Amino acid sequence: MRRAVVLFAREPVPGRVKTRLAAGVGAKGAARLYEAFLDDLSEALPRPDRWRAVLACAEPSPGPGLTSRFRPPWELWAQGDGDLGDRLTRMLVRALAEGAEAALAAGSDAPTLDAEVVGRAFSALSEGSDVVACPSPDGGFALVGVGRGVDVPALFAGIRWSGPDAFRDLVAAAERIGSTIRTLEAVPDVDVARDLERLRDLLTDRPGVAPRTAAALASGAGT
Repeated sequence: MRRAVVLFAREPVPGRVKTRLAAGVGAKGAARLYEAFLDDLSEALPRPDRWRAVLACAEPSPGPGLTSRFRPPWELWAQGDGDLGDRLTRMLVRALAEGAEAALAAGSDAPTLDAEVVGRAFSALSEGSDVVACPSPDGGFALVGVGRGVDVPALFAGIRWSGPDAFRDLVAAAERIGSTIRTLEAVPDVDVARDLERLRDLLTDRPGVAPRTAAALASGAGT
């Protein structure tokens, strides 16, 4: 398989996932929503005939909440230690070293990410871009991808993670190392309770997208 998409996730344990969201909806509500995100992403992203699907687990080994959802064709890898830049580098470099010509990494807090967006990202790389990214409304990015030849460690060096400058820093880093970068449409992620209103509006406009997340919200998980 000449392409790989790597989804970053952690075991959905209340109090250990989506802690900023939990400040607004409670630890159990945040974990319930995160489980719905994982349900949707685990079903929406794999395309075995087009790319490898890899779950990058934050823990040394995946627990039951991940293994029950991410069954074959999903592969399970451990992210390892370090900050987000270290872990992104490790996962993307591994995917390329194992034969992928292009590799994407995405976060599991963007439940509307789907195979259509992934396909467009791979198309951007095959059409000549070195780097591709989907920004998120908070200034970060929900997806980033690279082709062969990109200096991946340098691309993620110096990025101000978990803040409003991450995407801007990514673009600047790509330019600094001489890599062309293509920006695709924004993909909203969910970090805090106010992000849920935007997510509700998006799911209303696009019925059928992220159905488990929509059902969780409808049942009151986000209140």
